[in-house]
Amino acid sequence: MTSASMTFGRPARLTIPRGSLWFGNLAAFLIERLRRLDRWQLSMKQEEPRDAEDVLAWANRIESSEPGFAADLRAAALRSMDGVGR
Repeated sequence: MTSASMTFGRPARLTIPRGSLWFGNLAAFLIERLRRLDRWQLSMKQEEPRDAEDVLAWANRIESSEPGFAADLRAAALRSMDGVGR
């Protein structure tokens, strides 16, 4: 017998299990939602304060979590505003 005439059974058909298709679709959906959330959070990023009023607003926002730093920011902003009016 030659190797061309030998048969070793039927060729196997590859079938993708239904659960793995479901899991793959779910993973793709979750990844896309996380990317959207990331883009949204980056778009909401607060820019640096440009003037004394922005620094005062920033100090008011962080007053409850960092009172010492907020007081320093407020003092610097008020000094800056006092120096501009002269």
